[in-house]
Amino acid sequence: MNEKSGKIKMIKIVKADERHLVDNESQHSYWLFSYSDYLDMKNTHFGDLKVFNDDIIRAGKTVETESIYDKEIVTIILEGELTHEDSIGTKDVLKAGDVQVLSAGSGVSYSGINLSDKDTHICRMWINPLRQNMEPACRKNNFYMDSRKNELVALAGQGYPGSVKLRANSTVFMSKLEQGKMIEFLTDISRYISIYVLEGNIKLCGEKLGQNDQIRINQNDTIVIEADTEAFFVFVDAAGNY
Repeated sequence: MNEKSGKIKMIKIVKADERHLVDNESQHSYWLFSYSDYLDMKNTHFGDLKVFNDDIIRAGKTVETESIYDKEIVTIILEGELTHEDSIGTKDVLKAGDVQVLSAGSGVSYSGINLSDKDTHICRMWINPLRQNMEPACRKNNFYMDSRKNELVALAGQGYPGSVKLRANSTVFMSKLEQGKMIEFLTDISRYISIYVLEGNIKLCGEKLGQNDQIRINQNDTIVIEADTEAFFVFVDAAGNY
C-alpha cells in the first residue's frame, strides 16, 4: 500500500511460474485463483473476479461437467473450437474470436468438448453477479481483434455497444497493442483491475509484465499501459463488492 499526495495504490504481480498448473490427458491449464481442487485461502478472488483460468483443451477431449449458481461465466475462445452444452438447452460450437457469457443464476450445469483434431485455447472467468437467483441465460458475440488494435475492446459488460451483456458490475476487455503504443484507463479505489498478458510485453504502474504474467491493481489513479513489444492481453475491471 502506497499513499502519496492523496493517492492510494495496491499492486500485486503474479508471475507466469506462480500460476497453478493442471496437466492431464484432457487439459493443460493454468489457474490464477482457487478453483476446483486447488485451494489457496489467500487467493480466492480479486474484487468480484473469482476465477481466471488459461486452459488448453486437448484435441478430442471433454471438459468435465460443472454445476454452478450465481456466477457470470465468461469464456473467450483464443484458438480452436469448443462445443458447449448446458442444462438450459444451449448447444453451440464456439470458435476463435467468440466470447460467451453464461449467466448461471439460480443454477446451471455446463460442459464442453473439443471435437476437432487440434488443441483449443480458451480463457475462462467467473464473476459475481449484481443479484442472486436470476434466471439462467446464455449469450455470445464474435470479436475480430486485428481490426481494433490499440484500444480497449469491451467483450462483456454493460453499456458498451457490441459487447456481450454481463449481469455484473464488471467489464471484461481485451486489447492488442502495437509496439510503443499506449492506452489509459481511469480507475478508483472501488474498482479491482486485473490484467493478464497473453502475448508480448507491457509496462504499467512502474512494473514490467511478460507473457502469462498477471497484475492486480486497486488504486485511485489513471492506469497507463505501454507495449514494449506487440502485446495482447485481457483486462478485467471488477467491482469490489465481494
